[in-house]
Amino acid sequence: LLLVGALRGVAAGDASEPAAAADLAGSRTEPLLRKGGGASGANLTNRIGEVAVLDGPLEVTTLFWNVHWQCSVAASGASGACKDRAASALVDLVRGAKARIVATVELSDGMSSPVDLSTRGLDDWAHAGGSCEPPGGGGGDSAALAFAPEWQVLSSGGGCLRSDFDTRAFAVARVAPPAPVAGCASLCVVAIHAPHSEITKGDEEVARVCGDSVQRCTVAMGDWNVPASGVAPLWSALIGGDLPNLAVPDERTCCFPESTHYGEFDHLVTNIPGTKDLGFEVMPYQILEENPQQQHKPVSVRIALPAAGR
Repeated sequence: LLLVGALRGVAAGDASEPAAAADLAGSRTEPLLRKGGGASGANLTNRIGEVAVLDGPLEVTTLFWNVHWQCSVAASGASGACKDRAASALVDLVRGAKARIVATVELSDGMSSPVDLSTRGLDDWAHAGGSCEPPGGGGGDSAALAFAPEWQVLSSGGGCLRSDFDTRAFAVARVAPPAPVAGCASLCVVAIHAPHSEITKGDEEVARVCGDSVQRCTVAMGDWNVPASGVAPLWSALIGGDLPNLAVPDERTCCFPESTHYGEFDHLVTNIPGTKDLGFEVMPYQILEENPQQQHKPVSVRIALPAAGR
């Protein structure tokens, strides 16, 4: 069991701060699709194009995927069609999972202009992109969020997480959910591609976009480049507020080909009190005909956010 915050079973070398602990069900011997406990899914229709109408917790399905830059810029054997094939595969995954919030990493036009999924089949979805162009050139990075029509984007932004060669991108949005969440006038949602070292910038942009929502009304998802036990320092550096009480999954998600890469990097993390993990799916690598070097596995996580007044 993983404890985020108190962090029992911290990876060697991690020094995370104390936080409210939450046991995460599931071990690495379980199937990739794990059903979580907590609120029933019976209250949520959650089909593409439909607004969820709830009489209890707000159940939200998310999907996040680091496509990796080689596909977007046709490098390392990927063809010029790789980016478009990845975008099409992602939209199919979103529809199959009935996801309502999507985060992408390095699915971009060039290195740093994130693809807007509302132009790729997710009609009427809202886009919030984050671009990172490091000083002096040398590439770039991108992250983006997409929200189904029942989610209202109130403000958004993004940028770089460092100022050197290890910089990566993030995107952030303050949103009004389709049903009130306890203790939260709005939610702060972050798509993250964490650097391999510390986060040294980006916190001012998150504060500008989200304001007080960072305190205990934030959900962040994407490629953290650390196991779930190591996310707390990265969270504190970028988001602040209360430390996370939930981080899922903690499964191998990196990278293609697995003969040369290993990582448990892709997680949904939140500090919203009372959030319940309803299950996740770590999906197979996609578009393998493109030889998608360092691609991560797409991940879908379903959570239940506590209803206001309950």
